[in-house]
Amino acid sequence: MKKEDLFKEIGLIDENLINAAGHNGTEKRKKGISKKWVVLVACLILYSSTASALLATEYYKNQNSEPYIRYLKAEDMELEPTAQYEAEKFLHALKSDNNEYVYIAINRLVESFNDQKLRVKALKELQPFLKNENQKIADAAAFAVDILSKSYRSPYIVKLADGSMVFTLFNNYSDYGSQNVIWRIKDNVLKEYLSFSTPSMYVTKIVPSPNHKLVAIVTCSNKSNFVQISNIEEGMTSPELIESARVKYGAQKELDTWIRTDHENYSYADKLVWKDNDTLAFEGSLAYQNTEIIENVTVKYQFSKKIIEVKELNTSR
Repeated sequence: MKKEDLFKEIGLIDENLINAAGHNGTEKRKKGISKKWVVLVACLILYSSTASALLATEYYKNQNSEPYIRYLKAEDMELEPTAQYEAEKFLHALKSDNNEYVYIAINRLVESFNDQKLRVKALKELQPFLKNENQKIADAAAFAVDILSKSYRSPYIVKLADGSMVFTLFNNYSDYGSQNVIWRIKDNVLKEYLSFSTPSMYVTKIVPSPNHKLVAIVTCSNKSNFVQISNIEEGMTSPELIESARVKYGAQKELDTWIRTDHENYSYADKLVWKDNDTLAFEGSLAYQNTEIIENVTVKYQFSKKIIEVKELNTSR
């Protein structure tokens, strides 16, 4: 990075001083400039050069101290453009000084599960990260090792009635939740089972039914919640339940229910519970007229019969 660009990025140096410091002294000075101004400019250049080195060191130190990621885009997880999954690239990235690269590489190495040779190699390379001083990296390594070693002890793994397992990677990487992809291991083979498009950018919960045949999957953006039920064994998924409840309750109360082009609903779900093996219930906060009206409701959905019931939440004791 050029020195003057660094000054601007840090934002602590006056533009005029940047311009002055940018001259390297090779230009011919006009006559009439006093020696005291020459000395002053020289001092300013020396000061700014020293300050830039100190500020740059601190700036890049702060940039690399914690792998805080707001949202994982596909290109972020590749580290570099590629046409297909390359385990060796992520094994190499473990040696990076950039914590974000290391964190991404640890999670992506789980995808080497199906290749015995790569799986064993990844397990060996991940061992040192189990005691990493950065807790996010240590937790990611613990989960990756749990999957790759086929221990399956992590609470992030949901075990289903058919013997398969589902989970997300990048668990709780954001303040909002985990990566919006559901992975499945069945018959000792790892596959991507289901992914969600925006605005369902994060998976916050995977809640199995009592008999573990169905799962309720809660996703979110930073504005909205979304709930779906999936029968993973049979490959069937319910409609999105919060928007379904919002439309149904809006019709019941004669409220205008506009559907936004960005598909945000500005509504939320809480206290999810399975009433039986087929019926999910939760409390909802449903928004109407651009959040001018908020309706608190209870929602029940019977998966097999595709029946949704929405009632006003009784807050009286």
